[in-house]
Amino acid sequence: MNLSLEKFSRRISLALVLIVVISSTTFSQINEYNPDYKWLTIRSKYVRVHFHEEAERTAKTVAKIADEIWGPITSLYQYEPDVVDFIIKDIDDYSNGATYFFDNKIEIWSSSLDFDLRGTHNWLRNVISHEFTHLVQIQAGMKLSRTVPVFYLQFLNYEDKRRPDILYGFPNFIASYPVPMINIPAWFAEGTAQYMRKEFNYDNWDTHRDMILRSYALANKMLTWNQMGVFDKTSLGNESVYNSGFALTRYISQKYGEDKLREVTQKLGNLTTFTIDAAFKEVLGKDGNEIYNEWSSFLKQDYKKRIAGVEQNIVTGDTIASVGFGNFYPVFSNDGNKILYISNKTNDYFSLSSVFLYDVQTKKEKMIVPNIRSTVSFINGANKIIYAKLSDDNPRLSNIHDLYVYDLDKEKEERLTFGLRANNPSVSNDGKKITFVFQNDGTVNLGICDINGKNFKRLTFFDKGEQLYNPKFSSDDKSIVFDYSYHDNRDVGKVDTSGANYKLITNSSADERHPFQAKNDKLYYSSDESGIFNIYSLNLESGVKKQLTNVTGGAFMPSVNSNGDIVYAGYTTDGYKIFLLKSDEQQKVDSSKKYVWINNPPLDEDKPNGDISKFNITSLRNFNDFSLPDYAVEKYSGFFSKISFFPFIRIDNYTTSNSGWDRIKPGFYFTSSDVLNRFSIFGSASLNKKLERDIYFLFEYRDKFPVLFSFGLKPEFGVELYSISRNANFDLQFGIDSTFTPPKIDYNVPVDVTYNLFEVDFIARHKVFTEGNKIELRFIYSQYVSTLSSFIIPETNNALYPATNDKYFIGRNFQLKFTHENLIPNVDTDINPIGRKVELQYNYEFNRYNNEGNYEVADGILKPLYNAYNYHKLELNWKEYFDLGKKNTLTLQFRAGSILGPEVPDFFDFYLGGLIGMKSYPFYAV
Repeated sequence: MNLSLEKFSRRISLALVLIVVISSTTFSQINEYNPDYKWLTIRSKYVRVHFHEEAERTAKTVAKIADEIWGPITSLYQYEPDVVDFIIKDIDDYSNGATYFFDNKIEIWSSSLDFDLRGTHNWLRNVISHEFTHLVQIQAGMKLSRTVPVFYLQFLNYEDKRRPDILYGFPNFIASYPVPMINIPAWFAEGTAQYMRKEFNYDNWDTHRDMILRSYALANKMLTWNQMGVFDKTSLGNESVYNSGFALTRYISQKYGEDKLREVTQKLGNLTTFTIDAAFKEVLGKDGNEIYNEWSSFLKQDYKKRIAGVEQNIVTGDTIASVGFGNFYPVFSNDGNKILYISNKTNDYFSLSSVFLYDVQTKKEKMIVPNIRSTVSFINGANKIIYAKLSDDNPRLSNIHDLYVYDLDKEKEERLTFGLRANNPSVSNDGKKITFVFQNDGTVNLGICDINGKNFKRLTFFDKGEQLYNPKFSSDDKSIVFDYSYHDNRDVGKVDTSGANYKLITNSSADERHPFQAKNDKLYYSSDESGIFNIYSLNLESGVKKQLTNVTGGAFMPSVNSNGDIVYAGYTTDGYKIFLLKSDEQQKVDSSKKYVWINNPPLDEDKPNGDISKFNITSLRNFNDFSLPDYAVEKYSGFFSKISFFPFIRIDNYTTSNSGWDRIKPGFYFTSSDVLNRFSIFGSASLNKKLERDIYFLFEYRDKFPVLFSFGLKPEFGVELYSISRNANFDLQFGIDSTFTPPKIDYNVPVDVTYNLFEVDFIARHKVFTEGNKIELRFIYSQYVSTLSSFIIPETNNALYPATNDKYFIGRNFQLKFTHENLIPNVDTDINPIGRKVELQYNYEFNRYNNEGNYEVADGILKPLYNAYNYHKLELNWKEYFDLGKKNTLTLQFRAGSILGPEVPDFFDFYLGGLIGMKSYPFYAV
């Protein structure tokens, strides 16, 4: 048997494993484990909470919240899960929650969400209720148990051209079709998770959500019914799925009844229900399109009526930055002639924003610094700017914010702080100080330092989950104004640069944010008091407040020059743009021409499920998380998830002589992991009627490794096992007389041959400086054995020749591989990547191969005589992906490889590259 055959069998196994891994993480994120931290556990009535030492307050708050919300959420869906494991992380400056509903675990990042497409709510109350609703609703809507999440139908086909010494052609077609045991569309999953229980009010239909949906509805650009069902969009597009899903969920609850959320979920759990259209038809009496059309028509008419007053008096100013849907944080230079802002421009995600400099006079702009998402600020008296950006250049490789200065003349960046987690900086008017926010254990505080990043001073001492945002110096540099939040919405706060005299300047039910104190002693800020965010001014002496914009979308982040002109970020149908509003235009606002806000949209009525009265909603709504239970803290001891099984039926067309039944190979995948993902197992097994097997097993270890960890090395270790068998039939020829043409054969004796591959790989992987660079070391041991079945020897009175084994190859291989991947994220990355992939691989193989079929008798046993084939091998695979614009890319690939040293048998051949399935020649031809 040829070595290449077994490599391809192994590649098929890996390809199908990858397909399963991708499919099983559709609704989740990769949950990496970092061995730098000491992990602990607390237990409450319903949940276990695992956390590292730096996140103890967050962990205790999570346990308290989880116990309080457990009853109301499980009651709505009439489903109660097993004990849920929460994993709390405060490792990176990252805010999210992720539910692994098959594993019954939820990951929470301590950092509060500060997202420009959503309003502000208490982070932990919101995210815990949201993710727990995901877990309960999705498990309640499963067709089978959570240990059987999906079933696969798979088909494999091969090239017709085959080498005589290889059992089958090169695999040119691999298809794997998942039949999921859940089929809840994205909008419904996210809509119900945001709805959670309406009475909680931990998430609600805030003015940001209303702004997005209103802008779509008024422009007749709402997501279609099909678009709402999936993500894989831009940042704005993905959020629009959340937004539309929440709105439609509220509509269904208010028009048809809250209980219908449960009934639709349960219908989706029926084995015969595969679409939400079918579930809607059974529960609501209308299919999905009918419900969507009914809802969208109502919204368009309703928003048109309620916005009519504003449309009579629109005051927005001129758009100065229209490209991109994420234009934020504009700020004037001291002379008012330049404007700094950040923008994603043509990129698909907010995270790919850059700093731009706009010239007010020439109306031209240029990109200054790429990959910046924070506020930016000029340094008066120097042609420099300050900003924050994420970096993993720290001992723990955490992705956290630090402050940087950029010299516009020298076009040079300098890092100012190291490991401070400092974000959203602002420079004092005298150019000597920087103020910023920094976070720890889910709480944000205010800090200040010198312009060179030295002499850090903490100004506030919150420690109960309070949040601060967007600090700005007052006009005299004696105090700092900022946004403050704890429960819902934001207020404008103020504190002296000494840290004294903290107070709230605004303290109302409205959301008031983005303060900017001008030299005229007026405070400019954004408020949603009319139901739409507009820019207001507040005279700090007289207390007189004035509305300065009147927009249909939203107006945020004001900056004011000495003439009273305002530059701000305004929300439109196509996202956030930068607007410049002259001082004289501000006088045209008629504040009586305003939006009609509804407190309980869309229908302003409720049809509750009727069970909420069993719970103390007053206590849940008026929560007090300043006071926490005294949970017992214990060392994390390890908890494994239940083993999940992924059954499959595979049609494997590798042998043309196989019958239809022989090609059917049923099997299953299985997986389980430690809840922190320190260890994991993954495997698969399949067997056909001819007892041909495909077995794969992987164990991965990500925890600390003695000695190596003390040197700062944190490799991941793994062990892979393969056991593969294939059967073949051929004739043994006896009595060959070569004097005839063709040779005369007296007897053809049919025999069966079974080829067996066994391989074990020992693996160590490590990052090299950054996430995109990895190095992998493997030792691969393999052996190939052919088993010849017994047969009757001709003309011997039925003498039986016994079955024999021939171990014809023993392989040993040290493999070192470096991979570099630097792709620019975009919605088409899977089919149109942009960037670079490089793979450089070195192998040293020292193999034993009986290629000549020679044997010796030793100790009465027939033993093969192996030849040694020891050689070095190098291979480089380089791919460059060029952006041609308009969603087109050009891919150039360079592949080179060679076996170094003397020629070796073709058993070890390289084969020419090219796109599989698109070459004009068979794989084995060249």
